Amino acid sequence: MIDRVPSDYSRVPYRGQDYFYSGGYWYRPDGPRYVVVTPPYGARVRSLPSYSQEVVIGSSLFFLAAGTYYMYQNDTQEYIVTTPPQPVQSGGYAQPIGQGSPYDPVAYPANGQSPEQIEQDRYDCYRWSVEQSSFDPANPGYQPAPAMIQVYRRSMVACLMDRGYAIN
Repeated sequence: MIDRVPSDYSRVPYRGQDYFYSGGYWYRPDGPRYVVVTPPYGARVRSLPSYSQEVVIGSSLFFLAAGTYYMYQNDTQEYIVTTPPQPVQSGGYAQPIGQGSPYDPVAYPANGQSPEQIEQDRYDCYRWSVEQSSFDPANPGYQPAPAMIQVYRRSMVACLMDRGYAIN
């Protein structure tokens, strides 16, 4: 919870509820304070933060910011909150490894890792990324600086790729 939303927020009314959007994060009033929330699917914003990433799956382009996926709509020039994409790989749908947090990259075992090995790799990479970034997404307690999130995500990507995972 925070006492007030950052000064550069946008008010986003959606289905009778007011949300506030700032720097890739979504807030909702809770009494006199605000809580960070997962945005509702279908909510729209005009811009994304500079740290957002492009994710191409099949022929679809998604944007990822603070753990939320968006699709750009040319006709309205807005980004729409969408469900996380499920990539298709040859032979069917790939199953991503369990994400510990919305800040973790979407990763797929590429070398036939066992479920036990996947869980161990995910945990080891998470711990290493926390050490590298000084950001623990399991206990954020505050809106982290975008640079901290970038270091955490880059660390996770590097670690998982080094252990034989494909990253989207």
